[in-house]
Amino acid sequence: MEDFKNILYPIALTDFSTRVAPYVVTLARQLDAQVHLLHVLRRFEWFVDTYVPEPPKPDFKRIASDFENQLLLQTEKKIEAFKQRHLKDIRIANTSVVMGTHYKQILDYVKSERIDLIIMGTGSTLQKVIFGSVAEKVSKLATVPVVLIKSS
Repeated sequence: MEDFKNILYPIALTDFSTRVAPYVVTLARQLDAQVHLLHVLRRFEWFVDTYVPEPPKPDFKRIASDFENQLLLQTEKKIEAFKQRHLKDIRIANTSVVMGTHYKQILDYVKSERIDLIIMGTGSTLQKVIFGSVAEKVSKLATVPVVLIKSS
């Protein structure tokens, strides 16, 4: 059997995250592993990064950048509160909030941090329809085992 010492929990901070957390805690304890938390935010400049000869007022790029910064700070606070409430009895190796494409950031993190196992939720039906299934992409492309916790 593989030696799973570094578990990645890509945390979505949705209501379903509280149902995934007990699986993360149980496996981390049983495997005597440390957990890495990763939350991925979508870059807002992607939505406003269009060439316009005369930029409109207000400056949407600046507004998007300010919003990203505020969102980043709020997300870091939410993750800390989540850790204290749901993950306090396990070793947390690292907590990261990054911006980019969800599945790509998760796969990049796996490689850079030498992750042995990924545990993640599958997301709601609505999320799958709007964004596609991040869990499906990760499970297909990951080079390490992936444990998927179904939302329904």
